[in-house]
Parts: sequence; C-alpha cells; structure tokens
Amino acid sequence: MRLGRTIIFLGLVAGLNAQILTDIEKRLSFLDKGIPLTYDTTDFPTLPKVKYLCDDHFDAFEFPDNKKTKDYYHVVDLNNDGLKDLIYSGPCMPYDQTGIFLNDGKTLKLIHDYPGEVVSLEKVVDKTVINILKKSCCCDYYSDYIQVTIWNDSRIDKNEITYWGNTEIKVDKVTPFKIKGILRTSPEINDKKKKDDCSDQIIEGNHLAHINKLTTVVQLSQSGQWRLVLYEVDKDNSYIGWIK
Repeated sequence: MRLGRTIIFLGLVAGLNAQILTDIEKRLSFLDKGIPLTYDTTDFPTLPKVKYLCDDHFDAFEFPDNKKTKDYYHVVDLNNDGLKDLIYSGPCMPYDQTGIFLNDGKTLKLIHDYPGEVVSLEKVVDKTVINILKKSCCCDYYSDYIQVTIWNDSRIDKNEITYWGNTEIKVDKVTPFKIKGILRTSPEINDKKKKDDCSDQIIEGNHLAHINKLTTVVQLSQSGQWRLVLYEVDKDNSYIGWIK
C-alpha cells in the first residue's frame, strides 16, 4: 500500500539545523509514547452529513463491545477558520483507518484516507499537525508513519516514513552524517534472494533501499558498527533502516 503525498516533511539536506533535528526527534517520540485522540463528538450533529467507508465496515466485523462508529469520530477545527472539521480514527476493514475531513461550510471534504490510527494531534498558531501510524500486518511487511499538516490557509502537507514492521525505533540522539551503501531492515548482512510468500516478487535479503551516492542521513541510534538512520528518498518519502 502506498500513499499519494504532496508536500514536504523535513528536508534532509546537508545544512540540517538544530530545529529540524529537534522536530525529527519529537515526531519519532510519538512512536513510543503516542497521545491517542480524546474523542469529542459534541458538535457532530451540526456538521454537514458525511458517509465514510468505515461506517459500513464497522458493522460487518466484530469490534469492541458497546462501541459504535461514531465513538471513533473527533470534531475539531483543524485550520482555525471557525468551522468544525472531522477526524475518524478507528476500526475498519477490519484494520484501523484514519479519515480526515475539512469543512468548507457546505460539505466535509475528505483530505486524508489511509490505514492507521492517530498517535498525536497538535494545534499551534498557524497549523495542526497529525501523526498517524499504520502498523505492519500479515502480507504487508512494512509500517508507515504518516504526518499530515493542515495549515490555516487549508494547505495540506503530507509525509510518510516507512520501516520494516518489527523495527524498534530507538532514538538516542539525532545526528546528521553522510554515507552510501545498502539500507537494511535489520543490523546484519543478508543478500540471499527468495520468493515472497504472498506474491511472485523476489525479495533480496534484508535490503530496504540502495543509497548509491554519498547522501546526508540522520542517525537515530547505534548498535555496534550498525547505525539506525532516517533516509530521505525524496521530499515526501523517507525510510528508517540499518546501515553499516
């Protein structure tokens, strides 16, 4: 599963400043200590009507007792325009799903729709920042950590960090450095090719990405000669993996 993204996260370029490193560390901290939504549906009946895909899926599967779809909706003004917007973050299909809707005064426009649950929501003066975690499951071996930023002018920025499902994201001290080589899903050399159990794809050992030229990455932690790093593929997508 891939997510269509549009804008920038935190450009990992040579000249990384202290604020960018602090922002990276803060964002990754929610993977370990998330701040789940405190659902508030107080103004839900006053919003424009919306039909979300999870409404039907919720009824088709077994979910927590005494829970209804509306229990996983959260009403909040995301772009500080005085209109209440809407977030759904809860069971669906039957995995967790997050949908974000902006209120234009007449309708609720779906601006984000992807598996995962909200692990943090922060409102500041000029924007709202939402971090969403989609955990790996079954034949989907990778976890996706998505940041959605809604600015006061209703611009939407999205960025996705992908990593191997069981990777422990330990952050000791974020440090930029330059390196090239093979980014791996685990701190070991494994180049053996095998057929994926869930598809016809050939998997090349524990390869995650190839960094073919000297590139600035951000070290998160270290285990012996191996470093756990954040590597920006492009302005919208990054990987977390191991490199030696």
